[in-house]
Amino acid sequence: MSDFKELELEINDIGDEVAEENLRAVLRQINGVHTARITATGVHVIYNPLGVTWQEITNTVRQAGFKVDYQQPG
Repeated sequence: MSDFKELELEINDIGDEVAEENLRAVLRQINGVHTARITATGVHVIYNPLGVTWQEITNTVRQAGFKVDYQQPG
């Protein structure tokens, strides 16, 4: 798993089950995203940097209508 990277996105408008499922659906559509875990403040993503960049993940989440307040690429 050493080839994978981590990304933390803080998303303030997440908090109900519908928003969480919508976010999961968006992340499942991104090639290179290995796993995504919803947290109390947003989402923790493990991804393959050969397939997708953290900027592409962040932009896709924003384009889906979520407000990303903070991003911490790992």
